[in-house]
Amino acid sequence: MTRTHAENLNSRKNGRSLTAIGLGFAFLEVLKQVYLIRNVFGGSYDVWYVPFQLCSMPIYLCLTAGISGMLTKNKSPEGLRTVILTFLMDYGLLGGVMALTVRDGFTFPQHPLLTAHGWVWHAGMIALALWIFFKGLCDTSVKGYLRTIPVFLVLAAFAEIINVSLHGKGDCDMFYISPYHLSSQPVFVDIDAAVGRPAGIVIYLLAVCFGAFLSHILFNLIRLAKQR
Repeated sequence: MTRTHAENLNSRKNGRSLTAIGLGFAFLEVLKQVYLIRNVFGGSYDVWYVPFQLCSMPIYLCLTAGISGMLTKNKSPEGLRTVILTFLMDYGLLGGVMALTVRDGFTFPQHPLLTAHGWVWHAGMIALALWIFFKGLCDTSVKGYLRTIPVFLVLAAFAEIINVSLHGKGDCDMFYISPYHLSSQPVFVDIDAAVGRPAGIVIYLLAVCFGAFLSHILFNLIRLAKQR
């Protein structure tokens, strides 16, 4: 179906907004990396902070969805972009809420600026998820959620490739699925100790998918409540 001129303009407007959001997250990440190198590690680098955690995905996915939206003319990649934005909504809400609940990963008593960065970043993830939902850029159906699972698995595979590639240069633990030690996450470290790390990684990935599904259900319930 041919898109109308108004739809193209709206897609470009949303594309510009998403690109700006992605650039904002990228700017915050650059500030964090520079601060870590200069003020925490004395000029060296710790691969633990490679920016490819689940919570880092707004950088790459907002830019991907945003730039594709700005380039849209008559042929629409709305299907893929909707999957990406639904992913950011579901997994972004999950990641933001969980990080703000268990704040050990970004709490630095000796570096309050880094702690503030963590609060801003993860609150921004929650705000992004809400913005995507209220702008209607997502698919709140069950099928919409199921389409995000391959995105998550592909990103997790890339994360594990990074973990293996950088092994030996430090403790690289993207997506917290490094195969070289037990999980660094509460509860899951005990699961790993009981079932072994390979099975523990599978359980962890399934748990993340389930958590994102709960986020998806929540957004769908809000949508249904709004329609009444």
